[in-house]
Amino acid sequence: MRELAYIGLPMLMLIAGCGTTPPRERDISELSGVEMYEQLCSSCHGVSGRGDGPVAPLIAVGVPDLTRIAYRNGGEFPTEEVRRTIDGRWDRRAHGARDMPVWGWQLYDSSAPNDANERAQVDSMIDRLVVYLRSIQAE
Repeated sequence: MRELAYIGLPMLMLIAGCGTTPPRERDISELSGVEMYEQLCSSCHGVSGRGDGPVAPLIAVGVPDLTRIAYRNGGEFPTEEVRRTIDGRWDRRAHGARDMPVWGWQLYDSSAPNDANERAQVDSMIDRLVVYLRSIQAE
């Protein structure tokens, strides 16, 4: 009897799951700033942005606390600098590799038929991330 109960539970779970439709995976370009942050950034920077994500210990140079960007800049949120850091396409470091992904290229779809529209879409996505980061600045 015990074996039947053990076999029955997985079968019930399978049957119960048949009646539901998995949610449609949304295109990343449709996500809000917070949703993009959760999907793209939280593994390193942490859910709250404090640099304590599960991957952070593997980053040799350390992961910055994103809630203190304005504090580190005299109380002003450096919008354009943050935007350029996320985008990364124009970051020309003389020495060493960039530890953060170059989201300007990662988000860009080179197969898109209209380059100008694709670049505008990527810029819009990065802008949403910047707005979200501005919103989580510690007082």
